[in-house]
Amino acid sequence: MTLLVGSLTLMAGVITSVVLYQSYKQVEHISINHTLNVARIAQRSISRNMELLSLALDSLAWRYRHTQLHRMPPQQQLDFLLGEKIEAGYIVAQGIIDADGQRVVGSPVLEEIMPGNFSGRDFFDVPRQDTRDALYISPPQAVRLERRAQVIVLSKRLVHVDGSFGGVVFMVLYLDYFRQLFEAMSLEKNAVMSLYSVDGVAYMRLPYDEAFIGSRVENAPQLQHLLAASAPAEGSYFTRSRQDGVQRLYTYVRVPQTRWVVFIGHTKEALFREWMRMFYAVVFLMALFSTAAAYLISRLREEFFRRSKLDQQLEEQARTDKLTSLLNRRALDDALQEAWHKCQRNESARFAVLFADVDFFKLYNDTYGHKAGDYALVAVSRCIKAAVSRHCDRAGRYGGEEFVVLLDEADAEGAVHVAKLIIAALQAQKIPHERSPFGRLTISIGVACLERGIHRSIEEVVKAADQALYQAKREGRNRVRLSQAPAEMAPAAWQFSSASS
Repeated sequence: MTLLVGSLTLMAGVITSVVLYQSYKQVEHISINHTLNVARIAQRSISRNMELLSLALDSLAWRYRHTQLHRMPPQQQLDFLLGEKIEAGYIVAQGIIDADGQRVVGSPVLEEIMPGNFSGRDFFDVPRQDTRDALYISPPQAVRLERRAQVIVLSKRLVHVDGSFGGVVFMVLYLDYFRQLFEAMSLEKNAVMSLYSVDGVAYMRLPYDEAFIGSRVENAPQLQHLLAASAPAEGSYFTRSRQDGVQRLYTYVRVPQTRWVVFIGHTKEALFREWMRMFYAVVFLMALFSTAAAYLISRLREEFFRRSKLDQQLEEQARTDKLTSLLNRRALDDALQEAWHKCQRNESARFAVLFADVDFFKLYNDTYGHKAGDYALVAVSRCIKAAVSRHCDRAGRYGGEEFVVLLDEADAEGAVHVAKLIIAALQAQKIPHERSPFGRLTISIGVACLERGIHRSIEEVVKAADQALYQAKREGRNRVRLSQAPAEMAPAAWQFSSASS
């Protein structure tokens, strides 16, 4: 029953763990898909606007190459080239630079934010060296107009009819464009959204931190790996933020035709809030179930232990003589048979049997009464227990005043020594017996050792010990007698008298 309850508890725990794990992975999968979708929306918006701005630069370049441009007055040239675009909300300025780095035409504010020759500036030098007709996006830089602002410069290469470098068309764009775009995504409170270039330069981050703009990723191997050209176009990962130490699920998407990567990070706490509530509820219920099961198991164990102990006591009582606390006749027979079978299996095994009988016990009962006789038998059993100290030895009451001792792995000398200890112990008790010639209670013992080839059953060994006992009694009692094998089969056995004991 205990095993069944324990198995059910374990099975319930395993099933619950599997279900919780599967639900956790499902929440994780849904969260990744949702966050990736948000990142894709931002990516598509940025990509679409960069395409529009690139087309605006192409349009500016086409107007610059118009045959009628140079016949126009300066103000009309400015209006023709820049037109309405100069009023766009996030475009700070636009302009055209010739092959020598001199501004040909541009927004009036350029003189204030970018004075002088443009040679040496990245948005001029890169298109000059790159023969592809690609949009170049500069790193963030700070400018001061009515306020200090972070901007980027978008530029494209101009070419002459012969294909040679003819200059650059460019526009200056407020980075607030990305800030407003990210804020429109309505992310959760502690979520972050950022825009990096593949070389690790930060362009924007929410929550907004101006000091973060333009910084470069350092000591962040995982982020640097994701920004590498060989990294997948999109993906996700869990990590702890270096800025605030919060663990988040980050998803990233590359912006086509640019060097940008959009990152969105949702806190793990927010994503798994509902799952954690379910988890704690399940853990609480499992704790209650486990406590109840543990209580039930403990009660069952106590009951099984009590019954086992009771069964053991009953078994001991069934195998123990009530008066002497030695083995009873049935248990003694079992022990003798076990010793015999052991010797049959193992040729090197041996044992000895002591057969003891209290001298003149009937006269003792007649003189002192049966109650005193019981006390005398108890005293004899104590002497036997004291002499038979090994755990492998067995002692039992054979019947009436007769006792049998089984000595495992004992030779004749050892068996006789134990028998002499029993006689000496009983003599030390000095139990009076006025009708005995010795004046006190005594015992006679016959000893027989297993003789292979002579003894063909355990009964023959016991019979040999019994015959040795009667020999001791015939010789005067209160002594030990060792069984002797027939002269033609074994050497003469040792004899012991009471004087030697």
